[in-house]
Amino acid sequence: MIKSMTGYGRGQSDQGEGSWAVEIKTVNSRYLDFHLRLPPGLMSLEERIKKFVGNRLTRGRVNLNLSAIGAVGTAPRLVLNKPLVREYQRVLGELQQELGINQEPGLMPFLHNRDLILNQEEGPDPESLWQQVEPALSSALDELEQMRAVEGQTLADDLAARLEAVDRLFAQAAARSPEVVSAYQERLAERIAVLIADTEPDPQRLALEVAIIADKADITEEAVRAASHIEQFRAFLQNDDPVGRKLDFLLQEMNREANTMGSKTPDAAAGQVIVELKGELERIREQVQNIE
Repeated sequence: MIKSMTGYGRGQSDQGEGSWAVEIKTVNSRYLDFHLRLPPGLMSLEERIKKFVGNRLTRGRVNLNLSAIGAVGTAPRLVLNKPLVREYQRVLGELQQELGINQEPGLMPFLHNRDLILNQEEGPDPESLWQQVEPALSSALDELEQMRAVEGQTLADDLAARLEAVDRLFAQAAARSPEVVSAYQERLAERIAVLIADTEPDPQRLALEVAIIADKADITEEAVRAASHIEQFRAFLQNDDPVGRKLDFLLQEMNREANTMGSKTPDAAAGQVIVELKGELERIREQVQNIE
């Protein structure tokens, strides 16, 4: 069954005292378009996340937010700035000699200096981080795809109903063709009779003129092609593979047939049918823009 490109999913993976949370929102887009928000230490996972999501989705704008809840990731490591400590020690030794202080001065008063103890974060191991994040990402994608499938079923039902209307309107337009020829024949005979009131019109010439307009107004080929497009469209609605682009192409072809029919049957009744037909095709096109 077809899937919508609109959906939302959230996943979370617990990691000791904290957890990773992933939120994914998707909307329609011509291509697979990523917009990721990752914590500073997880930028190394960006391409891996894109590849993982790309194995599940083929189209849509993907807004993905990965966040940490509580204490997760790699804990910071405190290190002593030894060169600076030695300088402090040297200065304190000089101070001791200058003031004649017998007691050994300590470094405790200087520990508030942020330069003495450095917060040295070790580079996180990408593989270890991926093992933590992947369950949350997978859960979010599962929920997202379920929502897209439900929305896709709603779209399929609506499109199937609208396709019935399109099929009916194409048939009505095709049925107008013989009536157009018959009406043209009557109008032509009346005009000739007025022009040559005292002369009998040439039946062969009249038949030739009618044959020419009948050939121009014949929309059999367009009707056959339209019926074929409609059947293919119905089949694609039952397909599990992404078919959004194929449906869009078929709609373009159906619009082409409708335009040709309209130009070949230029009477008011036929024109009204074509206008209604093109309006229904446009409503279908709007819906198809949301299909993966």
